[in-house]
Parts: sequence; structure tokens; C-alpha cells
Amino acid sequence: MTITLMLALAMASPTEFAIPSTDGHTVRGVVDRAPTPARGAVIMVAGTGAFDRDVRLGTSGTERDLIFKDLAARFAERGLDAVRFDRRGVRYGVPPAEAIDPNVTATLATEGFSRDVEAVDDWVRSPAGLNARCVVLFAHSEGMVHVAGMAERGGAAPDLLIGMGAPLESKLAAVRWQVAGRDAYSLRMMDADGDGQVTNEEVEANWMKTPSAVFGRMEPFIQPDGVWTAEEIAQVETVQGGLYEQAKAMALAQPDDAPYPSAAAPAFSYSWWKTWFTDDRPVATLLSGWSAPMILHYGALDSQVREDRQRAAADGVLPDDQIRWVSHESRGHSLGDHVLMGPIDEALANRLADEAAAACGG
Repeated sequence: MTITLMLALAMASPTEFAIPSTDGHTVRGVVDRAPTPARGAVIMVAGTGAFDRDVRLGTSGTERDLIFKDLAARFAERGLDAVRFDRRGVRYGVPPAEAIDPNVTATLATEGFSRDVEAVDDWVRSPAGLNARCVVLFAHSEGMVHVAGMAERGGAAPDLLIGMGAPLESKLAAVRWQVAGRDAYSLRMMDADGDGQVTNEEVEANWMKTPSAVFGRMEPFIQPDGVWTAEEIAQVETVQGGLYEQAKAMALAQPDDAPYPSAAAPAFSYSWWKTWFTDDRPVATLLSGWSAPMILHYGALDSQVREDRQRAAADGVLPDDQIRWVSHESRGHSLGDHVLMGPIDEALANRLADEAAAACGG
């Protein structure tokens, strides 16, 4: 951490907030204040998970694993108020066993998450809130889906939308690929010599550089006869397509208010989970009502969202000059070394903060 950043952290004065959203829900969070009068504000929208305002999603064992808290300090250092909030149903500052509020689980539907983003945005722009004249939205992963819901309803467009591992394809397409397409996709990436076949030697050399490394197991990709043919790789998609249909049927058979993934760990409701099998609206289409510029960052190792698929989803839907696509070799879903987890590479964290500051005249 730089001396400048440490000074900014010391000088900043975090401000707690609690604002009404829908269904009687109160959004709670914190503003990491700029040490000088702010030029604008950044609203940070987390992806899938029972995340509080800090978004602990790292493997370093340091404070940088709190990827939103770390990034917020960088925004504040550059003269922006950084706004981060607890996801519905998540309590902040309590023991891990008490972090999930089971009384809220049944209400954890997609629209509620999106309405919370809209409530925060309204508050950030209002004289009673931050009275921000420049607003940047920063969305990680599923956070872009929630931002898109606000755009679909005609919410105020930001001055800049920054995405990190953010989907533009539909929710249905994203989950179908994760269940039924990721492993075959990864096997084809392992084909180092491009001959259409993947040897066990190619698996051993390359599997950690593919989306399927998210599971941490090489063994399923080792072939008893030593090589995957193109036909066998295609068969993986066929078999896993059947597993996808089974998972879909099981999900749709559950009551909407049933806890997902289980009563013992009620992170969401099945109402939310079902939309990943039924919502075929491309996120790009939902965002198309906004003309705000977008900067979208993708890691080549990303296990959840692939840049080529998002480019295809945006093609013909969003103007080419509206999006700046940024590709990062050897970086994953959270722009770190891991295919899924952070912390965010420090140089890239600073780049994200610089981009936000530039949008507000910094």
C-alpha cells in the first residue's frame, strides 16, 4: 500500500448511512469520504454472494481481500466519495454465524437487489444525501444485472459505468455456460498446438489457465487413454447439457420463498435462483436505454464471465463507441491472480480508481 493511500485512509472520515428502499427494507452502508471536497461519487455494486459492504473475496490473507473496502480507499484518495452497502439479508459487523438474516431470505428477489441500487443512487444525487453532481457506477459480476434493472426502469444514467467481470449476456445464458459449457470451453483452451485434440500433457500444463480451474481439480480432465478427441470434448457438452436440464427442473420445482441453497445456509431465495434458468433477456439490452460511456474489464482467466461472449451480446445492441473493452492477461474474475477471487491486482485497482476520477474531472 502506498504512503499516499495510507494517508488518505487516515484522513478520510467514513460516514454510515441507512436509507429506505422497497418492501420496508433499509439499505445500510458507508461512504468513504474524500479527504477534500468530493468531485463526485462512486456507487459500488457487488456480485453474487452474501456480501456486506466490504466484499471479502480474496485469497491473500490480508486486508486487501476486502476488495470493495480496498478499492473505496483508492476512490476516496482521488477525490471521490465511495459508497458501498450491505446486500439485503446480510448483517454487518456481527459474527459470521449471524451474518445472514433468515427472516429476509424469502424476500431476496432480483428486483429487490436492483431497487436497492436505485435507492442508493437517488440518495447519492439528492441534497439530503451526498448531492453528487457526478456519479460513477462500479459493478462487479452480477452487480451489472442489478444496475441493468435500474436502467430498464429509466433510472438516471451515470456519468460512467465501470464493469469488472460483468455480464452483458442473459442470466440464463451465463448459467447454462457455467454448467454445460465451461468444461468443454476449458478443454479447447488447453489445446496448445491447435490440433483439435487435448493430451494429458496439455491438460497438466494448461488447466490452471482455464475457467475450470475454479474447481481446483485436474483429475476430471485426465483421460485414461491419454487424449481427448474433438468428438469427446463435444460429448462433454452434451452430457453436461443434460445435467443443466436436471438442475433447472429441480430449481423450478421449489417454492419461490424456499431458502437457497439450503435451509442451513439461506443466502438467497429460490425466487432469485429460478431467474437464472428463465431470464433470457440480455443485460446489454436492458442497458441500451443509457448512452453513458462504459469501461468493461475482463480477465483472460475469468471462470464466470468470458469477454468473447459479452462482446457477442453487445454486438448490434450497444454502440461500438459506447464501450471501451479492456482485456487483462493472467487475471481472473476479480482481476487478481486467481480465476475467481481477488485481491484485485494493485496496479489495476489504481487504474479503476483513475478511470472513475477522470469521469468526474479528476
